Amino acid sequence: MNLISDLISRILRTLIKLAFLVFTAMFVLTVLAIGITVALLTVLWSLLTGRKPALVTNFTRFRQAAQPFAPGTWARQATNANPVDTDIVDVQAREVPAALGANGQTKQVE
Repeated sequence: MNLISDLISRILRTLIKLAFLVFTAMFVLTVLAIGITVALLTVLWSLLTGRKPALVTNFTRFRQAAQPFAPGTWARQATNANPVDTDIVDVQAREVPAALGANGQTKQVE
């Protein structure tokens, strides 16, 4: 008698585990399908309005804000401590001559 009850209890436990497994798989697939649907609708909406989705712009801003703290940035800043400024141009100073006015007198150029 004990053998039959053990067999029935094992079968019931296996059926309950399989039911939980099936329900878990259905839940995960449903959440995945909802996420994909929302993502596709967001892309479609952005194509219709011509604007980037808010998630894309927010993550772009976060990435740009975090860029100075990326690994290896301090090492690059230390090696580029004195960058060469290409905007500065040295020129030879020269004196500007005074211009002659209509009546022949010198006039100061401003």
